[in-house]
Amino acid sequence: MLAVFTDLDNCLLDHDTYEFAPALPAVARLRAAGAAIVCTTSKTRAEVEYWLSRIGLSHPSIVENGGGVVLEDGRVEALGRPRAEITPALRQAARDAGARVRCFADMEAAEIAARCNMGLERARLAAQREFSEPFVLETPDREQALREALARRGLRLTRGGRFHHAFAHEGKHAGVAWLCRRWRQQHPALVTIGIGDAPNDEGFLALVDHPVRLRPPDTGPGAWNRHVLELLERLGR
Repeated sequence: MLAVFTDLDNCLLDHDTYEFAPALPAVARLRAAGAAIVCTTSKTRAEVEYWLSRIGLSHPSIVENGGGVVLEDGRVEALGRPRAEITPALRQAARDAGARVRCFADMEAAEIAARCNMGLERARLAAQREFSEPFVLETPDREQALREALARRGLRLTRGGRFHHAFAHEGKHAGVAWLCRRWRQQHPALVTIGIGDAPNDEGFLALVDHPVRLRPPDTGPGAWNRHVLELLERLGR
């Protein structure tokens, strides 16, 4: 069995336009090989389902930086604490750290849409957080102090392509590890590929057999397509 764990923004999707067509040849090649393509992302379950339908993929998926694993049948294995616990803890930690944050919970859909260069419909999907709180850190010099204040509350801080994220689970790598353990029960010879570009991808890239790190300016769906096809050639797939 071959499993491909991939970030979305700046990887399978263009960072600015969200275009994915340049990646479709490699997607088709993977599907023909019977590979599982697992979106491994900070996006919400609602957002991922939107993109699965657009690209022609299916679950399982790892959402909100590993806060939940959406299984093949749509059930969710929760690996994190509820957002209702995380947002107030983040605000208190920011006060303690002398940091200014603007949480997703403080933003209307129009602001999310503007910050993410997306339409209102997709912004509403992005707002449907279950296991994490994205935020803008308006005082970058207080990042370490905020990280420590969050840690005292049992929360973690990571940085994605556009936002910082606070959550209680381990990160994307925990979702990848959980799925791999599950699959290896039936497929001991599981081969894994990981594709990412941001700091919050490093954990799961360290777990897979074949990590692909996309670096500026070689990012986005065109680069994703080329790297996947080249790797499949090397693997004889």
